[in-house]
Amino acid sequence: VLFLGVLLLDDRDLRLKAPAGSPAPHRAPIAVVIILCVFFFTSIAIFFVPRAASIVEPFRIVNNYGLFAIMTRARYEIEFQGSSDLVHWTPYPFRYKPQDVRERPGLYAPYQPRFDWNLWFASLGTIEENRWIMNTEVRLLENSEPVLRLFSSNPFPHPPSAVRVVMWQYWFSSREEKERSGVWWDRKFLGPYAPTAVRRSDGSIGFE
Repeated sequence: VLFLGVLLLDDRDLRLKAPAGSPAPHRAPIAVVIILCVFFFTSIAIFFVPRAASIVEPFRIVNNYGLFAIMTRARYEIEFQGSSDLVHWTPYPFRYKPQDVRERPGLYAPYQPRFDWNLWFASLGTIEENRWIMNTEVRLLENSEPVLRLFSSNPFPHPPSAVRVVMWQYWFSSREEKERSGVWWDRKFLGPYAPTAVRRSDGSIGFE
């Protein structure tokens, strides 16, 4: 934008290339150049200070681009866990998301794993906004093959008695900690995310 403004302001090169006898190109009004420069510097400003977009938003001249104009500062991860006794819980291992603290972060682009991707969005909301999480719990209780293929493996050859969903907060471990213990991630348990799906004595499935 800035380059275009300078080009419009200084049209000497255009006059040199114009055919003989043709009228000289008109020089762009200084107001046009000023407006283009305002667009340029405003775009730069909201890139580095996203909150500044609210100041110029009523004028509809620039805006934050894309879904991630403002990124979250914390990383939350949802985890599905199954149990046969409601005491010991075993996680269903993901294919693409951080989970095992000793596992090196993977590079999967340009592939976009839809299930894992939507779980990240769900972690930023509530279970009321993401009822499909509870449906996933039910399908895991049924050992649904299409749903199990979304995970890297099935820790329950026989369907578990209950499936729950919990929330963790992850962050990268320090260099010293990684060299000392081999962990890539630190994490903190935040508690349940959704009601627990339980198979009742009559074979029906309910939530507790």
